[in-house]
Amino acid sequence: MTVTQPSPLSASDKADEPVISHADDEIELVPPDSLTAQLTGRYTFLPVNGAAFVMQVMHPVIGDVVGEYSVFRTDPLGRAIRSIDSVLRWVYGGQEAIEEGKRLRRMHRPLQMRNAEGRHISALNPEAYQWVIATAFPTSLSSAPLILGREFTEDEEAEVFRDNRRIAKIVQVPMRGYPETIEEFWPYYEDMVENRLTAHPVALELVAQMQAAPRLDCAVPAPLVRFANSVAKVASVPVQKLNYLTTIGVMDPRVREILGVTWTDSEQRELERIHTAIRFAYRTLPERLTYFPLAYHARRHHDEIQAMKRREQGGAAYRVAARRGA
Repeated sequence: MTVTQPSPLSASDKADEPVISHADDEIELVPPDSLTAQLTGRYTFLPVNGAAFVMQVMHPVIGDVVGEYSVFRTDPLGRAIRSIDSVLRWVYGGQEAIEEGKRLRRMHRPLQMRNAEGRHISALNPEAYQWVIATAFPTSLSSAPLILGREFTEDEEAEVFRDNRRIAKIVQVPMRGYPETIEEFWPYYEDMVENRLTAHPVALELVAQMQAAPRLDCAVPAPLVRFANSVAKVASVPVQKLNYLTTIGVMDPRVREILGVTWTDSEQRELERIHTAIRFAYRTLPERLTYFPLAYHARRHHDEIQAMKRREQGGAAYRVAARRGA
């Protein structure tokens, strides 16, 4: 992506640039056996990330910066793949998660511009950067009945929120003002929905993009374009419907209202039917087929280590050592 060089910043503009640095030893990784790790790597969790992304660009700063710099118009599939690659590294990458967080901050540093009012804005605006990670918490909660078939328990909500704060530090979000508890989160969230989010043109464009059939003009030889696009249109219908219904269905009704998106009872029933079938598939299909490769192998690696520890605890050498210690 080509990034234009920002103009020199005034003192007031520089106030928009957070001076933060979470040292490696301050950062906690997401536990590999956590609920977050159980859910994030599923292929069907993608539309939940889509809902978060639409909510993110409803923040005026994020919407403006994405509209100026993102390639979502010219390379929507590539952008989506690179985004999920990054998210998977936050959760399953081990120490690589910390390096990915640093890379993201470096990547976003040059993304600065003047908005329509002439104000300097930056992708690292603290409020905006916090909102990017904050959106994952409410969308995760509202997706639980679809993904798990039930609401999260109180303990599970607390666990997901702890992981949300862990990820915020991983991606170098400034934590000053970021909710420290669930009780603090909801007033923060209410204020954002009621007073900050807008029907930003980029958000509306993303919703429209979800409803449009994909085009493969750049991916196939010219003589085959019409045929390829016809095939893509037919083949994409089930996935497209799942993506759109899940993205819109897990949103706060007030967010849908801001966007001017309708949501009917029949759409809700269809969404629930689809996810009922998906939950059945997840209970019956091999995990290798239902998780992204990085997530699958990270989870298997953790399971194998735990199995080794159990064998170690049950072995004769362990019992001898224990008696000697006694």
